[in-house]
Amino acid sequence: MKKRGRPRKNGPQPMWMLERIILALYAYDRARDAGEKRSVAISEAVKYIRDTAPAMRVSETEVKRIITRWRSKQRATCLLIRKPDPQHSIIPLSRGRNGRILYIASIGPRPVYPRANAAAKREQTSKPSTTSLSGRKRISRN
Repeated sequence: MKKRGRPRKNGPQPMWMLERIILALYAYDRARDAGEKRSVAISEAVKYIRDTAPAMRVSETEVKRIITRWRSKQRATCLLIRKPDPQHSIIPLSRGRNGRILYIASIGPRPVYPRANAAAKREQTSKPSTTSLSGRKRISRN
């Protein structure tokens, strides 16, 4: 009898899963480069996959799993996906046929996206301010 629940992840995976990974990473990077927050970028990735391949199953949870697996914070490098230049997207094949490159995958440094709500860094003045433990400024009497 077949085991119930989510199937195991080990073993060979179908080719459509690799395509889903490529589409998710590409769309997520595109949204983050546009300045979107993480949650919005995940939603944009789901929308991009559904628009590009309507028959492919995808959810926000699955996109989060893909990002977690392929963009781990423990690794310095990760899988980067980009589209080729239109001039270099067509390659000649045998028997006079042409092939088209849709995406280019490479290994590179993990992108660092700035926080959307990060405070702007202030320049330090030449004279540091004196503050007491209570948080109030001390008035110096000279």
